[in-house]
Amino acid sequence: MRYLLSHRTTYTYASTVDSAHHIAHLRARDFPGQTVSAIGIETDPAPALAAQHIDHFGNLIDIYRIDKPHTRFDIEVRAEVDVCFPAPPPMATTPPWEEIRAALNGDGFPVPVEASEFVHDSPLVPSVTALRDYGAPSFTPGRPILEVARELTSRIKADFEYHPGATDISTPLATVFAGKAGVCQDFAHVEIAALRAHGLAAAYVSGYIRTVHTPDEIALRGADASHAWVAVWCGEEAGWVHLDPTNDLVAHEDHVAVAWGRDFSDVSPLRGVILGGDSHSYGVAVTLVPTG
Repeated sequence: MRYLLSHRTTYTYASTVDSAHHIAHLRARDFPGQTVSAIGIETDPAPALAAQHIDHFGNLIDIYRIDKPHTRFDIEVRAEVDVCFPAPPPMATTPPWEEIRAALNGDGFPVPVEASEFVHDSPLVPSVTALRDYGAPSFTPGRPILEVARELTSRIKADFEYHPGATDISTPLATVFAGKAGVCQDFAHVEIAALRAHGLAAAYVSGYIRTVHTPDEIALRGADASHAWVAVWCGEEAGWVHLDPTNDLVAHEDHVAVAWGRDFSDVSPLRGVILGGDSHSYGVAVTLVPTG
C-alpha cells in the first residue's frame, strides 16, 4: 500500500519567542516492510540552523535553531511511503515465551543483543506490580509467544477505554492502569510494561494509522493524529511483530511507522527549548491517505 502523509503541527505563543531550539522525530524511516520514497519538512519561521542526526535506535532526527522573533511556529512533514509489514507466522509455530525470555536473559550474555535492551524499565515504563499481575493470565506455561502477545493485545483493547483527555504524557503508568482509560500511547505503555514484566522485549513505535474517508470503512482509533503501538520480539525467525492494542490489530497495511524506542520519551514528535513565549497552544493535523 502506498500512502501520502501530511503531518502539520502549529504552536501559537502568548508573547514573542526570541530564540528556539527544536528536536523533531517526524522523518519517517525505512523499516522491514516499509520504504520511504520521498519526504520533506518545512518550518515557518525558517531555521537559522538545520541539521539531521541518527539516534541510538536508528531513528532520523531533525534539529532546528530559530533566531528570528516569532509568535507562531509551524512545522509540516510530507512523505510518500510504501507499506506492507511482513505477515507474522502462525501463532502456534512461534517459540514458547519462556524460551524467548531465556534467550533475552542469556545468563548475562543475551543472544539477541539489540532486542535485549527493550526488556528493561525505561523512563515512562517503570515496573508496576499491578501490570505484571494483569498480564499473568496470558502467560500460561509453554504457550507460544505470539499467542501470548496477541491475547494480551486483545485484552487491553477490551479492558481500557479510549478516552482522549483522560491522561497526558505526565500521567504515571500506574495511574493510567488504575483508571483503565487513555489514548494510544497509554495503551502501548500498558502492553509494553506487561510484556517486560515477564522478561520479554517490547518496543514503543510511533507513527500513523490510515485515515478513514468513507462511511463504508471501519474507523480506526488514533487516526488523524500521531499514533503509537508495540513491537514485540518473537525470536530470531519471526523477529519483531508489530501489535496495535488501541485497535486490536497486527500492523500490516494500515500503519506507517516513524520511529521506535523504549517508550514515548525516546521518540517524542517535537520537543525543545524556547526563550520567551509565555503560555502557548498547539494544534495537530494529520492525514494518511492511500494512493493505491
